[in-house]
Amino acid sequence: MHRAHHFFHPLRLLLALCVLISATVFAVLVWRYLTARRNRPRIAKADIVYQESFASGASQKNALTQIGGARNCLRLVVTKEVLWVTSWFPFSIFTALYDLEHVIPIRNILSVQRLSSSSRDGLLLTYAEEPGSNHSLKLYPKDRDAFLRALSPALGHPITNIAT
Repeated sequence: MHRAHHFFHPLRLLLALCVLISATVFAVLVWRYLTARRNRPRIAKADIVYQESFASGASQKNALTQIGGARNCLRLVVTKEVLWVTSWFPFSIFTALYDLEHVIPIRNILSVQRLSSSSRDGLLLTYAEEPGSNHSLKLYPKDRDAFLRALSPALGHPITNIAT
């Protein structure tokens, strides 16, 4: 009886509960990561118009994604057909959680607005996800102008027509 009581000590139960919750959260993150990897496009190096591996950004989907985001670990890839927003491992485990894994057809980009602050220059990119549903991402490429130059021909209008 004494050993059974010792086994069910409240601290041990709390520890077991924490381990169980942590393992569940980790399993969900890994599952979302693997799902996102399966949806990644296969892009030939010759098709890449712009690529950056250390951008920053945040989804505007909800409060968690706006506060969270990624700092210097986002990968931006622009081709004539798509803008691919992703990150590299191990940060890619969290990109699905913070809504930063996107393959955006260029034709779906609705607007690109310049954002300026005292600390850094960024962009608010809005695109159509599905009919009647728009989605926005704040992106902070290291070379904002080069990123805009890469997007402009694909968008069908020059940089000067991008909202400021």
